[in-house]
Amino acid sequence: MTTSLTKLNEKIITCRKCPRLVNFRKKIATEKRKQYMNQIYWGRPITGYGDIKAQLLMIGLAPAAHGGNRTGRVFTGDQSSDFLFKCLFSSGLSNQPSSTY
Repeated sequence: MTTSLTKLNEKIITCRKCPRLVNFRKKIATEKRKQYMNQIYWGRPITGYGDIKAQLLMIGLAPAAHGGNRTGRVFTGDQSSDFLFKCLFSSGLSNQPSSTY
């Protein structure tokens, strides 16, 4: 199963099927926010992480312009991820109160 997920992740990272989204994430990765100016942005599609046998799957809809697009990790690096992980931790669904990379 790990091999299948590795192949899927490789496909996701190289996906260019939606030109509008590709252009958006590239633009954000080059026109950075002042607070992240010295950071290197991931600027590619983001794959998941966690236990492959988990019983709960969380899917993000927003493009995570300066969060995941910057860090390369979903639900990481922005205020929405901070809020999400505080909620997950307080309800016992996360082992830590923040998502850091």
